[in-house]
Amino acid sequence: MTRGTISAESGQRSSAPRSLHNLQNLLYRRLDLKQLLEVLASELAAFLPVKDRVSIALLEPDGEWLRVHRLLPPPEDTRGALPRVRVEGTPVGMVVRDGVGRVVSDTRADPMITFGQASHDGIRSTISVPIRVDGRVVGAMNAGSRTPGTCDADMLRLLSAVAAVVGPALLAAEQSAPATRAPAAEEEAERPAGLIGQSAAFRTLLGTARRAAKSDADVLITGETGVGKTALARAIHGWSARRGSPFVTVHLADLTPTLIESELFGHERGAFTGASTGRAGRFESATGGTIFLDEVGETPLPIQAKLLRVLQDRSFERVGGVRTLRADVRVIAATSRDLRAASQRGEFREDLYYRLNVVPLVVPSLRERPDDLELLADGILAGIGDRPELRIAPAAWARLRAHGWPGNVRELESVLRRAAILEEGPELQLDGFPEHQTAEQKAHDADDAGGWPTLEEHERRYVRRVLALTVGVIEGPNGAAHLLGLHPSTLRSLMKRLGVSANAARERGRR
Repeated sequence: MTRGTISAESGQRSSAPRSLHNLQNLLYRRLDLKQLLEVLASELAAFLPVKDRVSIALLEPDGEWLRVHRLLPPPEDTRGALPRVRVEGTPVGMVVRDGVGRVVSDTRADPMITFGQASHDGIRSTISVPIRVDGRVVGAMNAGSRTPGTCDADMLRLLSAVAAVVGPALLAAEQSAPATRAPAAEEEAERPAGLIGQSAAFRTLLGTARRAAKSDADVLITGETGVGKTALARAIHGWSARRGSPFVTVHLADLTPTLIESELFGHERGAFTGASTGRAGRFESATGGTIFLDEVGETPLPIQAKLLRVLQDRSFERVGGVRTLRADVRVIAATSRDLRAASQRGEFREDLYYRLNVVPLVVPSLRERPDDLELLADGILAGIGDRPELRIAPAAWARLRAHGWPGNVRELESVLRRAAILEEGPELQLDGFPEHQTAEQKAHDADDAGGWPTLEEHERRYVRRVLALTVGVIEGPNGAAHLLGLHPSTLRSLMKRLGVSANAARERGRR
């Protein structure tokens, strides 16, 4: 950086307080988010020394995603879906989660910059600060420069001052927003990537789900791994009268049999060794809202009897307790197993199956709705960091359409995110997709040549492919569990059920 550049930036910084005062007056006259963003886009350039790229990332209601609004330079086309980034595992997400600003002097030397969010525009230095509304962090202000070392402590203070002005303006806009939306707007409300689709089968599913959401009836969602069962459960909660209350998820496959009862129903002090205090369970935590029992087919038989009582009587006791508690919750369960067949084998209570199956919702696999592939891919690409220019090359599209998608929407998301990480250009070639089959995989394919592979075989193949990609690594940001969107313990339980080992992938990686 030259001396002239430093002097110019210093001069701009000294005039920042007056500019911020003017910005504050302009923002407080705008009472909707679109107008606020337009003011920021037009005014920030006047006094921000770092402005090769400026954006604002706002936390979405689910708490897991941030919606990114680019301010500078203005996006060429603002009609399409805005990009999203995850809170977990991203630099801007860390700022929002921890509530602490972050300066990156050189993106190429920072270990957290792993997804190319900053470097694809030639950005070499970045800064992010939290935006607070009424004491809570609701997003982050972000700025970047193509010159390494430009972002520093002075810039951190300046951008924090901007965020302090933006926060109250967002609160005013939030408080002035109408309490309800028009029915048409609600029908078109944004859905997670796994719920994007216009095929007849998928539209029928969503129509049934919306009708079910208006009641308190229990719902059983079935479908292959990776089709979007969790996303559908969240959508049902969001469409219901309980949407203002908690949505509590219990991953039953993650829990050991000895912990499930306490986790679901809570325990009293002294109920078992180590229970020094009483603790509320997930049903109590979900009071007034929805409890989502994911992979309900993994519930041990003794606990199934207690679940049946909750579903029938809406009552339960904590472990070690005598007081009967009411369960004012809506129950949504999901499974990738055939519970009817499991009940015939004595592995799942038949009465519990029928009690859960009041409103059955079957999420179609991606193979059953190929017309939705392009919409899903576009939705996923729109959520990959700050890269709205990403698109898929024609030759890659041909391979996507020809693929069997045993891992469904989750596999599609993994493929596209991996390509966005590894490929630098805006047009994704999807090099190496689909991965070359190993001899072991070809042998399994040959075994099933006489008919369509079973769901279990699809799962087995997909897990093996992901483990091969990660060379047997399960945990961490580059592990198989992260790519699959699963908790490591959930993946290990799935591998055990499928008879899949990571050792073979590790051995191939050492060769």
